[in-house]
Amino acid sequence: MKSLHQLHAEGGGSREFVEQFVNGRHGGRWSSAKDHWSRTVEHIAHNAKELESMHAGEAQGRAETLARTLAWALARVHKCWACAL
Repeated sequence: MKSLHQLHAEGGGSREFVEQFVNGRHGGRWSSAKDHWSRTVEHIAHNAKELESMHAGEAQGRAETLARTLAWALARVHKCWACAL
């Protein structure tokens, strides 16, 4: 799984996502944001039925994409799925 630091280093949209995710809902607290990012990806990886038929690497990549889509949409309104647990 790509870390928030790796995504941030990619620049462009990835950097924009990380900055919104960290600075928005998580108030600049990288430790909370990193934990919640990992939990989001892991939850999707373990629960998304569409990933069951994929090879491990493909499923991990798809889980990250789905997690990023969810986290990005929620971050835009200053929310986080993992914060709500």
